[in-house]
Amino acid sequence: MKTSAAIALTLAGFATANPIVRSSKWKRAGLQGLDFEIINLARNLESLELNYWNQGLKNFTDEDFNNAGYQGFRTYLELFRDQEIAHFTVLNEAAGEGFENCTYTFPVNTPYDLLAVGQVITTVGEGAFIGGVANLTDSPSRQTGAEIIGNEARQNSLLRQFLGLDYFNAVNFDTPLTASQAYSLAKPFLNCPSSNPPIKFHSIPPLTANFTSGSTPHNAGDEITVNWDSSKVYLGQDVHITFLADMYSIPAPLTQSGNDGQGTVNLPKGINGTSIIVATNFNGGGPIPDEQNFAIGYVVVA
Repeated sequence: MKTSAAIALTLAGFATANPIVRSSKWKRAGLQGLDFEIINLARNLESLELNYWNQGLKNFTDEDFNNAGYQGFRTYLELFRDQEIAHFTVLNEAAGEGFENCTYTFPVNTPYDLLAVGQVITTVGEGAFIGGVANLTDSPSRQTGAEIIGNEARQNSLLRQFLGLDYFNAVNFDTPLTASQAYSLAKPFLNCPSSNPPIKFHSIPPLTANFTSGSTPHNAGDEITVNWDSSKVYLGQDVHITFLADMYSIPAPLTQSGNDGQGTVNLPKGINGTSIIVATNFNGGGPIPDEQNFAIGYVVVA
């Protein structure tokens, strides 16, 4: 059986990283039930991020980044890679070995794509750890999750700064995600071996959202066009787009187009950064239940 360090080095591929951080706090037998499922999801997300940065290092040179206007970014990319090796290693030790590398497909062809998709991935990673920490009963798991949140937030801020976006993008609080929300946003990138421990969270169908008025940074009232697969998600006529932001969910009515699965919504007040959004027939008043029939995606506001 491969050791966790060997797995991490395999994931790292060609790169030589800083010494891997190891943990003596956790044993697999100590993580049961929901604690294990959350840490297993976190391990998958960290593996995804590690492979993402490795692919960036493999595909783009210093000259590529400099020519794209991101002078010196490759040095930060190496740092991100090393941080993800450390994160994956600790989580893999906690969840138990036997995790094999997945196949990851990312829509990245240019340095801009790498940063733009990367800021979404780190937004999801940060939100996943914030939401996960709230549901963990194991103290070392909560502590390590909190430690990783700081790294994810700094990565996200730096990416957004290089992109010219608002890198102080949380209004008052960063946005937590449920495990199902985080898994569903990451799932399009994942193709994992059946021998891996399964991710036992609900898979929410995707939606796409794009601004059709205004420009970045967007203002309240700007129009967003939303699309989802109506053969997988049936919401009826009373459809709302719920913007996940800060500690609250802000619902806004969707004006549906001729066909079910498409419509427009106006950006409400109080939304900044990259907002995770859902299409639902649940019109606010509390948390959106994970098992409800709805679709999930994101939109870059500022």
